[in-house]
Order: sequence, then structure tokens, then C-alpha cells
Amino acid sequence: MTLSSSCDTHIPRNRLVHFDTFEAYFTKRIFPNFITFSYIGLFLATLYLLFDYHTYADTMYMSSVIISRLVAIFFAIMVVVASKNKTFEPYRIEAITFFGTMGYTAITYSYIAYDNVIYFVGFNWIFYLVATIMLTPLITTKLYIFMESFQITAVLVLMYIYFKPFEMLFTYTVFSVPLAFYVYAVVSLNRKNGLEAYENAYNMHILSSIDGLSHLLNRRSWYEISKKLFSQQTNVAFIMLDIDHFKKVNDTYGHDAGDMVIQTVSRILLEQTRQQDLIGRLGGEEFGIILPYATLAEAHTIAERIRTTIEKTHIHYNEEILNVTVSLGLSEKNPQMKDLSMLVTYGDQLLYQAKENGRNRVVVVAG
Repeated sequence: MTLSSSCDTHIPRNRLVHFDTFEAYFTKRIFPNFITFSYIGLFLATLYLLFDYHTYADTMYMSSVIISRLVAIFFAIMVVVASKNKTFEPYRIEAITFFGTMGYTAITYSYIAYDNVIYFVGFNWIFYLVATIMLTPLITTKLYIFMESFQITAVLVLMYIYFKPFEMLFTYTVFSVPLAFYVYAVVSLNRKNGLEAYENAYNMHILSSIDGLSHLLNRRSWYEISKKLFSQQTNVAFIMLDIDHFKKVNDTYGHDAGDMVIQTVSRILLEQTRQQDLIGRLGGEEFGIILPYATLAEAHTIAERIRTTIEKTHIHYNEEILNVTVSLGLSEKNPQMKDLSMLVTYGDQLLYQAKENGRNRVVVVAG
């Protein structure tokens, strides 16, 4: 049995873009309604307890039926718990499916074994299928086939064990199999549509967040995410970086060469920074890097690593070999800085000093 705990949608990931996983994306959209539905299921399971008590009050089946019903109520409670409790988050769909199946099996057993009204088996199964449909596209078709095959087989086996008439077995089969195939088609379609919807949403997010040339965050996205980090973190360092004499590259070799320089520098920035660092292309040849949880000394090490790597890199363009350098201004957040713009302004001033002092250097002043 395989469940999509980590859905592979064949979409290239960019570490700078924070986007929900497939499961998280649809969990936010599905579970508010599903939790309400699971409460309804719990209410009905409890309500049926009164019905069962009334039906079996004067029979020898009384204790067994009540026990079966209490087991079903327990699993209905567990469906609610699994839907809401973060403890189940890594395997939520597996847990809900298991608890729901066990609860349905307990009800089915009590109806068939103790001569209850048999149409309640079909009624509860339809309720179970509706819950299944609500959880798509998180439920895979493989999981659906496994669980529904188990459900139908369990009912038929119980009917056979308890000597139910052949007509009853035939009626249930004629009713359940086509319905199961119909729901399978719905699950498969929802799964396919879900994958496409997620891919489209992710690609749209990429297009709106990433600069097309550098594949770094664009100016708007970088400022949007950096403002949140600035407000949430105490230790925040900032690097303002500019490619030295970039206009000369464009004027001498053309804009295609300039684009290659931008791409090479951007690749080095991704390689020489940490996973949590935010890198954005803020202007033509100007870049900003936010380094959360970094001391000034740690950020200085990263800045120097970036500078020396770019200085030593040979960029091959047609038959030419281009070498560029960068200037960097490095600052850190201090209590006097009320917002991100003050940190960026200060970093820009330090960058200007680096250029005034001869370029190809890092200027650091504690904030």
C-alpha cells in the first residue's frame, strides 16, 4: 500500500522560494471541510448507539452490539483527532484511512453478525466513500483500490460466515462494485487534477517570485520575505553586492555577455551562501543577501568567500575569457534600525565605500 506522503510532481525546486509541499497545499484547502464532516460522522456513530440499544435491548446480542458500536465510536473519535492533531501530521492520511476503515468494519460486523437492518451497511459505506472523495487528491488510487477491495471483501466474507441468503450477497455485490468503480474514477480524476493544479500554482509562484535571468528572488519578493525575517530575527546580517564596471562589460562585449556575467555571479551566490540565506537581484547588477542567524564575523567569512570565488572565476564568452570582480557592503541589524529599509540603506552606504576605496573588497562596519 502506497500513499503520497511526498508527492513528486516533477517540478524543479528553487531553494529561495518557499512554497507548500503538495500535501500541505491541499491539506489547507481540504481539511477545514473534512474536519466538519468527521464531526458529523462522530455524531452519527454516537446517535446510532441509541438506535442499537433500542433495537437489541431485549435480545442476547445486546452486549456484543454495544461493544461493537463503542469500538466504532472510538475510531470515529480517532478520525477527528488525526484530522486536527499535529502529532499525526507526517502520516495524517494513512491514520485517517486506517481509523475510518476500522470504524466502518466494526459497524459492518455488528450489522451482519447480529441480524441488524442490512441496508445500514450500504448507508455507512456511502458515508465512507464520501469521506474518501473529500480527501482526494491526497488519497492515491493505489490506496483507494486496496481499502475498497478490503471493505467489499470483508462484507461478503461476513455475509457468507453468518449464512446470509444468496440474494443478499448478490444484491450487495451488484450495488457495491459499480459504485466502487465510479468512486475510483472520481478519485483518479481528482488526483490528476490535483497534481496539475499544484504544478500550475507552483509555477505561477515561481514566475511571480523569481528573476528570470538570475533565477534569484526578484526585488519585490526579496523585500517581502526579508521584511518578515527582519521583524522576526535578532541576529540578521546583510550584504549589498555590486558587479564592478558592469557597464563596461556590456559596452565592450554586448548584452549577451553581460547576461552571462549576471548568471555566473548568481550561481556563485547560491553556491557560496547557506541554505537559509535569501538572495535577490535588486537591480541590474546589484544584489542583496539577507543572512538570518548570522553574526557579523560569520557573514564576513561568507562575503569574502563570495568575493574571492568570483574574482578567480573565468567566464567563457565566445572566444573571450571574461573576469569580473564585485564590491560588497556588509552590515548587521542593530536596535536603532526600525525596519529593513534602514539596514539596506546602511549596507548600500558601505557598498559605496567599497567602490570608493578601490572596488573588489568587502567593507564591514558593525551596525
